[in-house]
Amino acid sequence: MCCIGCQSVAQTILDQGLGDYYHHRDLAQSASTVMANSLPIQLENFSQHQRQWDAFDDTDVQTAFVRHSNKKIANPTASLSTLHEADLVIDGLTCAACIWLLHQQVRKLNGVVHFNVNLTTSRAYVQWDPTLVKLSRIMAAIAAVGYQPSPYQASVAALQKNQDRRQTIMRLGVAGLAAMQVMMLSFGLYAGQSQDMSEQQIVFFRWLALGLTTAVVFYAAKPFFMAAFRALKNHHLVMDVPVSIAIGSAYCASVWATITHSGDVYFDSVCMFTFLLLFGRFVEAQARYHAGHSGNELHQLLPPMCSRIDPLEIDRVHQVAVSKLVCGDYVRVLPGATLPADGVIVSGSTSINEAALSGEFMPVNKQLGDAVTAGTINVASHIDIKVTQLNHNNRLQQILSLVQQAHSFRPKLSQKADAVAHYFVFAVLLVSASVYGIWYFIDSDKAFWVTLSVLVITCPCALSLAAPTATAVATASLRKQGVLMTREDALEQIAKVDTIVFDKTGTLTTGSMALEQTIELGNIDATLCLQLACALEKQSEHPIARAFAQSSSQTSIPTKVQLTACMNHPSLGVSGTYKDLNLRLGQANFVCEETSFVQPQPPTQQGLWLLLADQHQALAWFKLSDAPRKGLQDTINKLKKTHFELHILSGDHANNVALLAQYLSFDHWQGGQSPQQKLNYIKQLQQQGKKVLMVGDGINDAPVMAAADAALAMASGTDLSKSNAPALLLRDDLNLIQVLLRKAQQTHTIMQQNLAWALLYNLTALPLAAAGLIPPWGAAIGMSTSSLIVVLNATRLKSTR
Repeated sequence: MCCIGCQSVAQTILDQGLGDYYHHRDLAQSASTVMANSLPIQLENFSQHQRQWDAFDDTDVQTAFVRHSNKKIANPTASLSTLHEADLVIDGLTCAACIWLLHQQVRKLNGVVHFNVNLTTSRAYVQWDPTLVKLSRIMAAIAAVGYQPSPYQASVAALQKNQDRRQTIMRLGVAGLAAMQVMMLSFGLYAGQSQDMSEQQIVFFRWLALGLTTAVVFYAAKPFFMAAFRALKNHHLVMDVPVSIAIGSAYCASVWATITHSGDVYFDSVCMFTFLLLFGRFVEAQARYHAGHSGNELHQLLPPMCSRIDPLEIDRVHQVAVSKLVCGDYVRVLPGATLPADGVIVSGSTSINEAALSGEFMPVNKQLGDAVTAGTINVASHIDIKVTQLNHNNRLQQILSLVQQAHSFRPKLSQKADAVAHYFVFAVLLVSASVYGIWYFIDSDKAFWVTLSVLVITCPCALSLAAPTATAVATASLRKQGVLMTREDALEQIAKVDTIVFDKTGTLTTGSMALEQTIELGNIDATLCLQLACALEKQSEHPIARAFAQSSSQTSIPTKVQLTACMNHPSLGVSGTYKDLNLRLGQANFVCEETSFVQPQPPTQQGLWLLLADQHQALAWFKLSDAPRKGLQDTINKLKKTHFELHILSGDHANNVALLAQYLSFDHWQGGQSPQQKLNYIKQLQQQGKKVLMVGDGINDAPVMAAADAALAMASGTDLSKSNAPALLLRDDLNLIQVLLRKAQQTHTIMQQNLAWALLYNLTALPLAAAGLIPPWGAAIGMSTSSLIVVLNATRLKSTR
């Protein structure tokens, strides 16, 4: 048997003594009533499945996907109940037998008003009376026969999009059907006028056409008039203004001709023109939606439910709504399940698929103590995690916020195009008035038609779409590959870059520093020195701080010391107060700048040495090690081949920077730089006419990144909300720098192509229309096609090669 559905159907047929069914198929109809009421006993016994679905009766959980129907029904208590309805995704459907089995299993539940399964979409629509049956019982009934139900959750935006799409298709249908009917009537009028059709017949045909066209103008063309009204109300001109003038004037002229029995009617042109415009905009909107939609599915990654571990009985789990989790809860995540929250693994090890967030399609191995992210998928084995961040502050939500933020920054090219489009529409209206006046004296019969073509064929929409469509597609494509843009307009600047300046620690190197050695210098023992250092670094996001935190956890040294007045000094170190001691930890010159003792020299020139001191004495040296990132040499070689000028600018000791620069064959490097020195270095490069891309960690290098022409942050392990860079790498792969640079250049090229096409089209189409060479229906096709070409050209940026 291919599935449990077929097995159940076959068993039911045999149990009813209808085995001859397979030899005499005409028995199927007569047996259907018997089978419907005689399901196998084992399928009816699903109480054992009930418990795991109880959480779906929670009102907080149902808020996300259950709707209240407008329909009410009388229940046994003689009162009216409001019906509930929901869409469920059914896993495991293979054929029509599955549908039959589910229908028989669920429809017999008392309280289920309507239940229907769509095999194509694997979705079920269910409507029920909550006073008679609970949703958990319905889901348990589905699970009892071997299928796995889950809520179908579409975002509010997606629901609105679908509703708008259905409305547009309805308008298209009305306009298309009316256009065909009116064209048929118009052919009769044209033929009748040459064949002496009676006046009564001509008037009758005109009134029929008027009735059909009225539906088109007031329903199908309504979006054009509403958009034009909104624009004029706000003292703004958009393309819908001339379009509305064209449709409205043609309709009014035709109505006047019909009522007064004089002149020509343009009902066929109005209907066909509206249909072509609606069709063109519909195709364009669909292309634009699919082009930019790939970055907008993140909000659907979180599951509605999760398995929370009972704190009193570790082997017992409860299904609860993700919204009810709190920090400190323990959650069990089974293989194939989506992680419901950010957390730390406290039991087990596994592989995590982070493709949806970082673009890394190979699963990442995670061990005990590793951090995991909400929205990623557990691949290998079950794990227990401790929740550390709730939904409103987890990494997924940070990415969502930054994606929305990116769309709010429009490219300068787009802003200029919008300004041009505004004046362009005004110019079109003036030209149209002039064209009508000229043609009225040349050939008054053609004046209206030519003016109609001029009003329609010019298309500032292509101008307005040229830049934003390209940047939206590029941003979505980059996010899928692991580059998150926080400002779309930054792509313009990145495309012009010719110089790249790298920070060292955490950028060119792994940033996963390890504390190798502690050397006492004062009268405080090494253990207390390490405690003080860990406490000072506790509030920092720098990779050095993580080295101290890791050392503390590995050596089981408690950090019970309480510090006050803690402060982070970017690129220099940290400071704080312990009892009566003013502590500093960081570069030796920073630590000793306000002390009376002589600055000690590090024991060796190899490695990174940090000094801990108070106001009276040096307390300890800490040696940390760092390693170059995997594939660093290959990435640098590729950047050199594409003729970028490369620099290293670091606050690390000059000897350490020199060793890395020699390893990578860098010609330009600076070590031991303070934030102000870094800022001055960037400004010097800019004064030389260079366009600078700064690559750092996005937090400690914030002033330098703000000064650079463009900036890129390594954000794989940092709090994204604290990053100030307009572009972020969501995984530790420096090859993504090449991807970003190439995509930015491609985006710039596409925007220029789109603008060139938009200008060329309008400069060519306007004279042709004014000369009377393009009919109104051709103008409608040309206008829609020009916008569609811009959108389709932008979709070439979807490639993630």
